[in-house]
Amino acid sequence: MAELLYDVDDGVATMTLNRPDRRNAITYTLLTELQNALTSAAGDEAVRVVVLTGAGGNFSVGRDQSGDRSSRVVRGDSQQEDRTRLLDVSRVIPTLVQHPKPTVAVIRGGCAGAGLSLALACDLRYAGADAMFNTAFLGAGMSGDMGMAWLLTRAAGTSKARELMLLSERIKADRAASFGMIHEAFAEESPEARTTEIVQRLSVSAPLAVRGAKLNLDSAMSRPLSEFLMDEADRLITCAYSEDVEEARSAFLEKRVPHFTGR
Repeated sequence: MAELLYDVDDGVATMTLNRPDRRNAITYTLLTELQNALTSAAGDEAVRVVVLTGAGGNFSVGRDQSGDRSSRVVRGDSQQEDRTRLLDVSRVIPTLVQHPKPTVAVIRGGCAGAGLSLALACDLRYAGADAMFNTAFLGAGMSGDMGMAWLLTRAAGTSKARELMLLSERIKADRAASFGMIHEAFAEESPEARTTEIVQRLSVSAPLAVRGAKLNLDSAMSRPLSEFLMDEADRLITCAYSEDVEEARSAFLEKRVPHFTGR
C-alpha cells in the first residue's frame, strides 16, 4: 500500500498521508514519497494548488517510533547515518515552504511532532473541531526536528513558540487558531467541506501573481526593505506584462469571470 496518495483533479493536487492504521505516523518512505509528489506538482502546469491531508481521521501523530525499524528516520545504526537520513527527508520542509503553488493543510485528529511541522510548512492551515496539536518532542526525549522551532516561531510568535515547545501541551483547534498555529478551526462542519471554497478560489487565481505573492511573503521575512522593494518591483513588472493581466482587464470590462493561464 502506498504511504502517500496523490491525486490531481481540476487544478488541485491532493496529497494524503496514508498510514491510517498508524495514525499516519511518519516514516522515511512516506517523507520520500511526499518529496517526490511535491516536486512533481511544482513542475505540473495542470496543478494550481496543493492540499495536504491525512487518511482515517488523523493528520499525522509524528515520527513512527514503534513500527518497523527499517522504516524509521532515526534507526540507531550510527549517529552519522541517522543524521544523513534526517537531513535527507528534512528537505521536504523547505520544498513545502518554498513551493511555487499555494499549499493548504486540512487537519483532522492528531497533528503532532513532525506531522505538525508538515502542517506548519503549508501556506494555509485549517482544522476540524476534533483536531489536537502537540509539539510532542520533549515528551519523547527529543529536542525537535523537521524545522519545528523555525516554523512555529513564524506561525505563533516567539513567546508562544517557546511555551509550546518547552511545555509540550496538547492544544485544541480553537486555541491553536487563537494564536496563529492554524488559520481557522471549523466547529460544525468537516474541514474538508469548509476548505473546498478556499481551495477552489486559489485554483482559479492567476498563477504568476500567486507565485510572486508567495515569493514576496518569503522575502519579507529575511530581506532588508531596500532589497525587498527591488525584488517586489521585478515580480510586479513580470506580472504586468503577462497575458493574465490582459485577461483580468478584459474580464473586468466584460463583467465575467477571468480565465488565467499562467502566461
